[in-house]
Amino acid sequence: MKRKTGITPFVFKNTDSAQDYIGKVLTLINIAIFALVMVNLTYPEGLQYFAPFTWIGFPILKLTGFILIHLALIWIIIAQIQMSNSWRIGIDPNKKTELKTKGLFSVSRNPVFLGMLLTLAGIFLILPNAVTLLTLVSSALLFQVQVRLEEEYLLKMHGDVYLAYFKAVRRWL
Repeated sequence: MKRKTGITPFVFKNTDSAQDYIGKVLTLINIAIFALVMVNLTYPEGLQYFAPFTWIGFPILKLTGFILIHLALIWIIIAQIQMSNSWRIGIDPNKKTELKTKGLFSVSRNPVFLGMLLTLAGIFLILPNAVTLLTLVSSALLFQVQVRLEEEYLLKMHGDVYLAYFKAVRRWL
C-alpha cells in the first residue's frame, strides 16, 4: 500500500493511548504465536512446556483447525483487498478514508478482525495449550476494544452514513 499510495498503513505509534497499547500487546501476542509455531516446527517435544491440553487433541479438531486457518486466510485477504486504500493497522485520525460497505463488509463490519480471531481459534485447535488459549482470549478482548475505538472514529469521520451502516450490519456476523 505504501508503494501504491505513499501512505503507511501501520499507524500505531509509541504513545500511551489505548490504541497504541493494544498495538503493543498484539505485537507480543504475534511474537508468542510465532515462537510457538517455530517450536512446533523445529522441536515438537518442546510443546510440553506450553501446558498442552492433551484431552482435546483429537485429529478431527486438528483438521477443523487446519481448515479454519485456511478459510480465515482467504477471508482476510479478500477483506483487505476490498478495503483497498482504506486499509490501516490502527486508526489514523489525520486521514479520512472511504467507508467500505460492500462485499464482506456487507455481512460484517470487521471482517479482518473476524478472520484473525478464526485464525487464532484454528491455531488453538491444532495446538491446544495454555499459550494458544491465552492468545485467543486476550486477542478477542483486545479486538473488542479496538473495534469500539474504530467505531467512534468512523462515526466522527462519516457521521450519519456510518450510523446507518452501523445499524444495518452486525459488528462480527
